[in-house]
Amino acid sequence: MIISMNRKIFVAFGLAALTGCANGDPIEAEHVQVCDGVWTDSDRAREIPVRIRMPMSGTALPVVVYSHGLGGSVDAGTSWSEVWAEEGIATVHIQHAGSDTAVLRSGRLRQAASGDQLIARIGDVQFALDQVEAGVSIADCDLGRAAADRAGVAGHSFGAHTTLAIAGQSFAGRMAGNDPRFRAAIALSPAPPERAGPEAVAAAFGSITVPTMTITGTQDTVPINTVTAEDRILPYRALPPGDKYLLVFDGANHAAFSGNWRRRASAAPDPRIVRSVQQVTGLFWRAYLTDDAAARSQLAVFEAGLSDDDRFEAK
Repeated sequence: MIISMNRKIFVAFGLAALTGCANGDPIEAEHVQVCDGVWTDSDRAREIPVRIRMPMSGTALPVVVYSHGLGGSVDAGTSWSEVWAEEGIATVHIQHAGSDTAVLRSGRLRQAASGDQLIARIGDVQFALDQVEAGVSIADCDLGRAAADRAGVAGHSFGAHTTLAIAGQSFAGRMAGNDPRFRAAIALSPAPPERAGPEAVAAAFGSITVPTMTITGTQDTVPINTVTAEDRILPYRALPPGDKYLLVFDGANHAAFSGNWRRRASAAPDPRIVRSVQQVTGLFWRAYLTDDAAARSQLAVFEAGLSDDDRFEAK
């Protein structure tokens, strides 16, 4: 399923302790399975590399579709989904041709940050949820055990832009990418439309009504655009009240939220940031994908691992 949108949209973005699970106690890491494969969307003549991470047992599992940042791959978000799987949540990591690792080799990062690529990404996310609805399998990972009606969407940087489009961000007054099948969204390092004024930002994000969490840092900038770290707070400010959350880590940069530093250990953030993101996102998914009232209560007053200079807000 593809939702059409204006291809002249200007896109602004940059580079790329457990408390229980949906079905009871936390699942140990050795009980998590990971499967790689490639899906083909014949309607768009498009191949989509995919990595599924899910518990080895259980049914009606909540599921999250994860979208990487510019120049990323299915490795993105690994540090987050490892913990989500331990909490009983399946994750479908998708790789977006045209804005994935190939653009790093081409040297055309800015050109890959286009409205056309956003359209393609939206189609990829929707196609991934179509596969969950169909109950397809990759190797031993059976998406028939996942519940498409308990789906969330998440992503970092360009993936955050993709996430907010799916969640209901409007473009020139149109919710062009909105997919109501997704019940909640997490945007890591989100950004407003570049050089947009306050009214345009309010209009863009004021149409998002699903539970949404945005996560950023005080040094969350990249060299390919003019978006500042403070700008990344603006999407949250423009979201309408009701099940919306903001977490800002003091000193955290853009790479801190990619969820994948294994090939570049020097880019890994402070371990407390990693633990806090894992904990708060796990609570969020449990609260809104499994209707866990206790998780929602914990989320409202979340402080685990935060320093005095970090900020957590809810509205």
